[in-house]
Amino acid sequence: MRKIFMVLLIFIVSACKSDRSTRDSQETWISLWNGEDLKGWHTYLGTPYRIEVDSLGNTIAPFGVDNDPLGVIRVVETEQGNAIRISGVAWGMIYTDKDYKNYHLKLKVKWGEDMHVPREKGPRDSGLLYHGFGPPGTADDWMASQELQIQEGDMGDYWPVGDVEIDIPSVPMDEKYFRYGKNAPLRRYYLAEILQTAVEDSLAKRRVIKAKDAEKTHGEWNDIELIAYGDSSIHIVNGQVVMQLFNSRKAIDNQPLDSGKIILQSEGAEVYYKDIYLRSLTEIPEKYR
Repeated sequence: MRKIFMVLLIFIVSACKSDRSTRDSQETWISLWNGEDLKGWHTYLGTPYRIEVDSLGNTIAPFGVDNDPLGVIRVVETEQGNAIRISGVAWGMIYTDKDYKNYHLKLKVKWGEDMHVPREKGPRDSGLLYHGFGPPGTADDWMASQELQIQEGDMGDYWPVGDVEIDIPSVPMDEKYFRYGKNAPLRRYYLAEILQTAVEDSLAKRRVIKAKDAEKTHGEWNDIELIAYGDSSIHIVNGQVVMQLFNSRKAIDNQPLDSGKIILQSEGAEVYYKDIYLRSLTEIPEKYR
């Protein structure tokens, strides 16, 4: 009888764990995009093709918030269902109405064909920005934030946008850039003042190259994940961890930067996003520690 009881107990415990795991996978993810329109998001767009002065020398005003007469950011139907198409004609962004903190984000992204001035020769570029804060358009055509790079051939790289800083374990890749290395020393990255230093040195202080290339062939959907917990974050491309980042902070006062808007960039190239989901975290998932 005791053996039978133990077997039943093990079965019940296993069933409960399986049931809980199923509930966690099915119920804790929330959709950040409803798949039909842009409700819950806002747009900010600069000038078309980044031309800020017309032929008569008059300043052209940016389109601004929720003003998109050219349909730069809109919902379209694809063979794989609805998606957010960003044409890239005007640089700017689509960003969440709410701020988010301590989360696991996942989405799908693929490249279109169109490329536009001043990036008509590529590479195709966009970006997943996180911890966004401040008025739209105050950090170039975006807002201050950390960036998981979505660029052709460079998915998963890091860039600072605006007055932010972060520390990343990294080692020299060549004479210009550093590459992420899990056990490498931490190095500070920030938006260097280009006017006060050489451009090459400035880029080396800003960009970090991902650990590996996990991007799929042009035209295929890529699975991008971001884990943001406290002032740390993890960049994941098609299931592979390509970078871990630490001590996210605001440069202006050195205060931790651990929450904010989630942003998708328009940056001169046609790109599609869909299946945008998020779940709250109480800790970093064990598989990513």
